[in-house]
Amino acid sequence: MITADLLRRIRNDLPMPVTIAALGPDGPPAKRSDGHFRFLCPNCSEMQATVNPRNNLAHCFHCDKNLNNIDLLLTLGYEFRTAVAVLKQLLERYESRLPKKKTPTAS
Repeated sequence: MITADLLRRIRNDLPMPVTIAALGPDGPPAKRSDGHFRFLCPNCSEMQATVNPRNNLAHCFHCDKNLNNIDLLLTLGYEFRTAVAVLKQLLERYESRLPKKKTPTAS
């Protein structure tokens, strides 16, 4: 079952640069320039899609399209359920690499 929380976490907690890097040659070409992460827009094929790290959304300054992780995979030809399954695995792998949050211990 695909929950609203899972969709929110895929859109917000999985950095789009991590998604694009994990797609490798199946993903769009990407680069960092001028402190921004840019990639080839799958809609217009211009290297003007830029990720805003504050909201994890990409915006193409050529065709004016906004993309999140799910939108990106859909425009690359993935079916919705397949895209969510792939992104869920990437999210779990990404979160497993993050430092564990310390929980306060009772004295």
